[in-house]
Amino acid sequence: MKIDTANYMTISEAQAALGCSPRGIYRAIARARAAGNAVTEEVFGKTLVIKSALDTLKAFYFPYYSEAHQAVVKSWGSAGGKAKAKNARQAGRKRADASGKRDAPA
Repeated sequence: MKIDTANYMTISEAQAALGCSPRGIYRAIARARAAGNAVTEEVFGKTLVIKSALDTLKAFYFPYYSEAHQAVVKSWGSAGGKAKAKNARQAGRKRADASGKRDAPA
């Protein structure tokens, strides 16, 4: 089997194209796959990025502390210091005390 390298790039090449860390690339790939986009292919156990899907991958790359990343974090409910208390109230239990023990759901 011959791999057409003109259509694929490695993770390190995609990292250089986007200017981010390898972990940032893998996060963008995971977000793109979750949205139903095919941006990679597995060839002989290696993950190769499809060059034509680089713009799609770029759309799912959110640098930390960018506006797009903060919007994602807020949608997860992880932003702000009151998130744990709010989630505990929604689950019907009190916040953890100083020992770390939680009350059973009400």
